[in-house]
Amino acid sequence: MNELSDKELYAAIMYTRNINETDGQNILTSFHIDQPVLAETLFNIFPALIAEKNIDLSNFFMDQCFDAICIYDHIFGKSPIQTEEWLIAQMEAIEAEFLHLNTPSLPGKKRSIKIVQTKLLNVLKESIDDYAAESPSRIPYIEFTQNLITATLQLLESMYKRNTQKLH
Repeated sequence: MNELSDKELYAAIMYTRNINETDGQNILTSFHIDQPVLAETLFNIFPALIAEKNIDLSNFFMDQCFDAICIYDHIFGKSPIQTEEWLIAQMEAIEAEFLHLNTPSLPGKKRSIKIVQTKLLNVLKESIDDYAAESPSRIPYIEFTQNLITATLQLLESMYKRNTQKLH
């Protein structure tokens, strides 16, 4: 999986923004049928965690997840079906990465989470920043919401990377 160029990312975002309601519902329905465990995580568990802090950000987060799913689907094709065991392994790896980020590092050495679609992640994080800035009650939860959108992209990338590896 290669990082999307600016042109590819822009085209994918425009595609996602112009999806009609019926097509959008079909994408979501297909995702829920093909990826029930991942769909549960992205559209129920993660939003519930955010909703404990701010319901507006929770709803916005679900919109961001929809956008990410549409972009991956549009660029990389239909998502390969994953198991609950796969999701558990991925969540454990993501948790380890986040814990690793929170441990002290050597001076001058910056830690970051590995993600291929960094431009997409930056767009989603900026969207969260912009949305949260509209209301002071949302601002304290920006980082938490951004961490969950990062985890979401990591899950999507892992799923598509696994599929790409099988093809070669």
